Amino acid sequence: VLNAKWPAPTAAVDAVTVAQGVYMYDKVPHDFIKLLEKASKNGRPTSASVYVALTFPDWKVTVLEKLRARHAKGALPLVTPEELKDSDEHKAQWKACIEELMQDAALKPFAKLLGPFAAFKRDEAAELGPRSLDASVPFDELALVKESVEYLKDKLGMDVEVRLAAEPKAPAHGDSAALAQPGKPSVVYDGAAGGAAAGGKAKGGAGPAAAKGKPTNGAAPAVIKDLKALNDHLSTRSYVEGGAGPTAGDAAQLGALPGGSVSAEQYPHVARWQSHI
Repeated sequence: VLNAKWPAPTAAVDAVTVAQGVYMYDKVPHDFIKLLEKASKNGRPTSASVYVALTFPDWKVTVLEKLRARHAKGALPLVTPEELKDSDEHKAQWKACIEELMQDAALKPFAKLLGPFAAFKRDEAAELGPRSLDASVPFDELALVKESVEYLKDKLGMDVEVRLAAEPKAPAHGDSAALAQPGKPSVVYDGAAGGAAAGGKAKGGAGPAAAKGKPTNGAAPAVIKDLKALNDHLSTRSYVEGGAGPTAGDAAQLGALPGGSVSAEQYPHVARWQSHI
């Protein structure tokens, strides 16, 4: 037994099966547990709603088609941002790619989002391979997550419900459900004892989330100036101060944002909140 060799494979490795394993047993639980840690600051949630998106919006599908076409021609620089910065050839290729996207009349309404989304997918493809440029995953994502719901319950330690992103469980889940995209489900945590749950739903009327509101001493609400910190803060709530609706804190925070729209790719939770408010 000690000298036995590893069994020799009798067939080629099934890349789709490998992709399902990485998705379900590595990526999804890792992302969900990180969000759970943030959502547990005011009490541990008791349930989770997982939202799966079957397709990208049409404009993102078009961007991905153009990126795949450029990659097929060897004209898409799948390199790290640092390597891109150090290569004139790669910078020229990327500049031509962005110019092509900007010249597409159908994409003009999304002009502010084109560059960040394309760069995000470029970096993802550089790290994970060209399959990241596909407009869908190579397996039935919804069926896989539903089949693995008991596994997610065990990993998260709570009840888990799986739904399509287009069918949010409650109106308060709508914004978070909309963040889901193929291969990247979103999750909303509910029922945090004594505080606000992820997605902005608060339990009871006497918890910390309900107690917050307009300052009682006339002082201006505190704002978060760092966008990354604000994005982390809003990843577990719909409003700046938690609770079921906006407060003076949301108005103050909105006024403190830099001009223009926040990048939905770099700061998705801030962009979602900004659009809602």
